[in-house]
Amino acid sequence: MATRNALPTDADALATIMAVRGGTAHEHLVSARRLIARLEVLLIAEQDGAPVGWCGIQKVRIRPGAELEWLVAGLTVVPAARRRGIGARLLGELVRDTPRTTQDEPIFSVINAGNLASIDLHLELGFLEVERAATFAGIKFSGGVGVLLSHP
Repeated sequence: MATRNALPTDADALATIMAVRGGTAHEHLVSARRLIARLEVLLIAEQDGAPVGWCGIQKVRIRPGAELEWLVAGLTVVPAARRRGIGARLLGELVRDTPRTTQDEPIFSVINAGNLASIDLHLELGFLEVERAATFAGIKFSGGVGVLLSHP
């Protein structure tokens, strides 16, 4: 398994991975192109030469009126490649590669409260739970509750 920075030519593969969360690759293609162009860091994980996961980082307002803060975008691994350390490697490299002003500048992640595997992964990598709410960064969570985590 290897990770690398996404290239414009990865848009189709990224859209296919994004479709794991719902929709079709075709429906995600414009968003995939936009993410590759705009995110500070967007990593692709490959296994045997095939893309199997991605994650990125962006500056957003996590709460209305707040300053821009780093937020993990789209940590996703295709189902056939899960439970092999790919998500941990992507997230760990993302934390390392984010161009923070200082090492103390936090990186946040928001996760549906029902996604216990993702919450556990974040906690294992040193993220701490900050709070729970129905909405963070404009994201409304199915089931009504999202978890905001911070690293460090």
